[in-house]
Amino acid sequence: MNSNARQGVALVTGAGQGIGLGIAAALAEAGFRVALTDVNGAAAARSAADLAERGLTTLGLELDVVRAEDWARSVEAVTGRWGRLDVLVNNAGISPRGTIESTDEALWDLTLAINLKGPWLGIKTCLPRLREHRGTIVNIGSTRSTRPMPGLFPYVTSKAGLLGLTRQVAAECLPYGPTCNMVAPGWVDTPGERVIQAAHGRPDFPEGVRNLTTSEEVGAAVVYLASAAGRKVNGVILYLDSGLHLADDAGMVYLPDEVRIRYHQPQGEPGRA
Repeated sequence: MNSNARQGVALVTGAGQGIGLGIAAALAEAGFRVALTDVNGAAAARSAADLAERGLTTLGLELDVVRAEDWARSVEAVTGRWGRLDVLVNNAGISPRGTIESTDEALWDLTLAINLKGPWLGIKTCLPRLREHRGTIVNIGSTRSTRPMPGLFPYVTSKAGLLGLTRQVAAECLPYGPTCNMVAPGWVDTPGERVIQAAHGRPDFPEGVRNLTTSEEVGAAVVYLASAAGRKVNGVILYLDSGLHLADDAGMVYLPDEVRIRYHQPQGEPGRA
């Protein structure tokens, strides 16, 4: 157990399953008391109870990140239980498919609300508490924050905005903390991603995808940023994608009816994305 984290308190959004649960588990195992929040309150409660059975200190809460009143209620519950808040992890998000033309207003509004407005509301609500102990904010982004890809229009735009938000918060909070960074995973095998891939004609996902990032690896990166060792890291994007952002392979994403050349393939050797 990390002695620096022994008295710390963390709040993780979208922690009912997948990446968020992996982050919550890693923080709890490092010694943090962790509030697992999710729009699905029952999932958050189950996951918190599962971690508690392992001797970890957790709390499960329902939280819709686009509702300011939910944020206020959740922060009050966490600080009422444990008296402080040291780490905020904005993990909740969606990754819909769509192009400039196929994305309608409803999908645009939903994606930007969950992926960008939600983190802003969370930071705004938590900031007074995070200032008290010069805490840590970690936003979970994506390689696509800086490496756009056709067919992911609303998602890429929202994650690029989240990177801008990360840097702006870091700059505004320089005098007193907290630090604010983005962790950008590559492809992660989660229950939600399997549903999306199946809906787009790839029920075998992640078969054939190389260099998958695990939720445990994302959790370990968050623990580092929340530790004393990560205190001087601020305003950065920490890629966790095996170099995908340097040498993109469009074949790692399945987009029906589109044929592309993978960047790593010799000319004339097509690969389907």
